[in-house]
Amino acid sequence: MKKLTLIFALFLTVLNANAQESPYQKAMKKEIAKLIETDSLPVLQQSANAFARICELNPKEWQPYYYHALAYTYQGVNNALTADKKDEALAKAEEIAQKADGVSPNNSEIVALQGFITMAKVSVDPSGRGQSLSGQVMQTFGKALALNDKNPRALILLAQMEYGMAKFFGSGTEKACGSAKQSLAIFAGQDQAALIADLQPTWGRNLAEKMVKGCQ
Repeated sequence: MKKLTLIFALFLTVLNANAQESPYQKAMKKEIAKLIETDSLPVLQQSANAFARICELNPKEWQPYYYHALAYTYQGVNNALTADKKDEALAKAEEIAQKADGVSPNNSEIVALQGFITMAKVSVDPSGRGQSLSGQVMQTFGKALALNDKNPRALILLAQMEYGMAKFFGSGTEKACGSAKQSLAIFAGQDQAALIADLQPTWGRNLAEKMVKGCQ
C-alpha cells in the first residue's frame, strides 16, 4: 500500500511539473531535444527556423539565441556541405551568438559557443586559417573557463584543439587528454534532468567519451 501511495505521489508530482511549464519552456524543450539528437541537415535547418521564431517572441531570453546559433554551427561542421556553405552557416552562427552575448554578457556557455564557431571556421580550411585563428580559439575557450572552470563543453572543445595542435607540432597529448578526462568527470557529476528543465546546454558528453577512449 505504501509503495502504491509513493508511486501515485510521484505521478502527481510529474503531472504538476508539466502543468507548470509555460508554452515557451515546452517549445524550447521540444526543439532542444530535436537539435541535439540529429545530424540531418534538413532537420538542423528546421531547428534553426524554429529557434528563430522563438527568438522573435522571447527577445530577452539568451537560450533561444544560443540554440539558434548552435543549429547553424552544427551545419557548419557537417561534411555534407561545401566549404562555402559551411562558411555561410558559420557566419550566421557568429551573428546570432553575438546577439546571445548582448542579452547575457559574460556567459561562459555563450563564450564557449563563440569559441566553437571559430574552431569550426579553422576546420573548414586548417592550413589556410590555422595560424591566424588558432590563438583566438584558445583565447576564447580560456575566457569561457575563466567565467566557469566547470564548463564541460569549454573543456572538451579546448581539449580537442590542444590535441590537434599537439599532433601537428609532434608534441605530447597528455595535457589535451587530461582536459578531456576532466570534462568527462564534470559531465558525469551533473544533474542532467535539472539542466534540461532549466533549458541549460547539455551537449558534448559524447565528444568527451570518444576523446577519453582515444587517449587510452
